[in-house]
Amino acid sequence: MNFSGAQAVKIIAVNTLFMLIAVSVLAEQKPYEAPPWVPPPPPKSRVHIVDNLDGTLTETKTRLMWTKKDSYADLGKCLNWYQAKDYVGNLKTGGYTDWRLPMVREYGMIYDNTKENIMAWDHDPGEPLGLSELFADGAAYWYWSAEYDENDLTDCCARTAYFVTGRAISRNLSSCKHGGVRAVRDLN
Repeated sequence: MNFSGAQAVKIIAVNTLFMLIAVSVLAEQKPYEAPPWVPPPPPKSRVHIVDNLDGTLTETKTRLMWTKKDSYADLGKCLNWYQAKDYVGNLKTGGYTDWRLPMVREYGMIYDNTKENIMAWDHDPGEPLGLSELFADGAAYWYWSAEYDENDLTDCCARTAYFVTGRAISRNLSSCKHGGVRAVRDLN
C-alpha cells in the first residue's frame, strides 16, 4: 500500500494516540494483590473413641476397648516386655480381667495422625503423640505388642508401636527407655 504523506502522518498520529491511551490505562491499574492465604480445614480423624467413664475407652469402629491410662501413666516408669506382659495380665481396669497385649496393627487403629498432643510423660513439644486427648496424660512414647520373635537369642525381639511417627519398630525384650504398654480387650 502506498500512502500519501498526509495519510502516513494520520496513521502515525492515531497509533500514537492509541499507545498513549493504553499506557495511561495501564498506569491507572493497581498491581495485582493475591487474596490472603486461608489454611485448609484440618483433616478429619478416622479414629472414633468414646470415654466409658470407668478408666476405659472404646474405639467404635474396631470394637476394641483400651485402658485410658497406659502403664507409664499408671506406674510412672517404663516397662520392658516381660514386665509389660505381667502388668497386662494383672489389670482389673474398669472391672475387666481379660486385658491383653495388643497387636501392632491394633495400635494402628488408635494412632491418629490428625493429633499432635504433648501428653507424653515428659511433655516434650518436639515429640508430640498421635493420640486422642481422651487418653490419660503421662503416656509412654511407644508400646509393646504381643508380636515377638521366638528364636535362640535370649533378648530378641518384640514389635513396638511408636506413637510419635506411627511406625512399628522391633526392640530387645529388655528394652525399657520411654516405653510401656496400653492394654486392650475385645468387645465381641
